Amino acid sequence: MATAERGVRSWVTATVDFLLAVFGFVLAFYPLVSLGNAVLGSPGSAATVNLVVGVLAFGGAYPVVAGDWSLGRLGDFAFVLIASAIGWGIIGMVSVLALDVTISGSNRMPQAIVWGAAYVTAYLVVYRTELSIYR
Repeated sequence: MATAERGVRSWVTATVDFLLAVFGFVLAFYPLVSLGNAVLGSPGSAATVNLVVGVLAFGGAYPVVAGDWSLGRLGDFAFVLIASAIGWGIIGMVSVLALDVTISGSNRMPQAIVWGAAYVTAYLVVYRTELSIYR
């Protein structure tokens, strides 16, 4: 009985880790793919963007469960990415207001700049300084 429980627990733990990894990769890939598509003039439809993000997230989640990629580090990256996107967005908003600049609402480049800065910040914080939030 203990072996059966251990097998079920192992299977459930691996499934939960896989689902969390998929969620983390969706958080990491969706802004990149979506804004990249918008900046390039929307060559792909919304369904194509969702499919690409899903394939990347599903494919990226496997090494987290079966390989040596860290789910904790992925969680750290996703958290720092969202927090830095909010921070860089506030900095950009204050800069636009202080400089009295007008930006067209259809222009996706400012969003791409904010997300680009957020990705660089998340990479530097998580992988260069090895700051840990969840470990």
